[in-house]
Amino acid sequence: MKVLWWVVIAAFFLGMGVGTGLAGWMEPKSETVLEFSSEIQLQATLPQTEPAEETLAPTENQQEATSFPLALQYTTLVVEALSSYDGPWLENGSEENVIGVAALLVHNTGTIGIEYARISLMQNGQEMIFDATYIPPKGSILLLEENKSPYCDAPVTQCRYRTVIPGDFDMSQREVRIEEEGLGSLKVTNLTEEPMHCVRVFYKHHEGQSDLYVGGITYSVVIPDLQPGETRIVTPYRYACGYSLVVAVVEE
Repeated sequence: MKVLWWVVIAAFFLGMGVGTGLAGWMEPKSETVLEFSSEIQLQATLPQTEPAEETLAPTENQQEATSFPLALQYTTLVVEALSSYDGPWLENGSEENVIGVAALLVHNTGTIGIEYARISLMQNGQEMIFDATYIPPKGSILLLEENKSPYCDAPVTQCRYRTVIPGDFDMSQREVRIEEEGLGSLKVTNLTEEPMHCVRVFYKHHEGQSDLYVGGITYSVVIPDLQPGETRIVTPYRYACGYSLVVAVVEE
């Protein structure tokens, strides 16, 4: 059965044309205050695979996929559904309008975030590839097929997944405070007594009503030389208060 995911995330894209900015099409949301640890060690590039306490997959693993939901062995990821997606193309940031593209709903059941995962499905002899970055613990994410392959309701016969990288999403140290400011800005505060030479804030598209991250793509903004006690306001690329969510903060 065809599912139009744009209905799920209609609040996010309503009134948004291809290539348009974020300002001017959203109602202000109540202020959100987030606090993060500056000790999180993550990389924006694709890192090497290493064993983890809770989630571990070989460089490449393969299993039969006859029905969903499908739990990926050696990981905390569950592939919940394959559906059709109509709406802006998010995976490369172009926001080109697409219709009927295959979309994969994935849930991280664990208490450890997933920094990167690559999932491929075989259907009618064709491989479909879905990349995910920065899936928070207990988070659900909708991934779009990287080659814009059309959705098909034929059976999926095989699932391969590789480079499942656990990420340290522990934000309990509370060394950096993040507050939403206006429609598309963040207020970043150094809560420590030491300078932070490079703070990188990672964020994703997020549909709040269904608590769903949309798109494997993760954006980031860099705040250089944040001094002790200093607060700085930044306007991240494509950040929209109420429609985006910070998933990690790194001091590099």
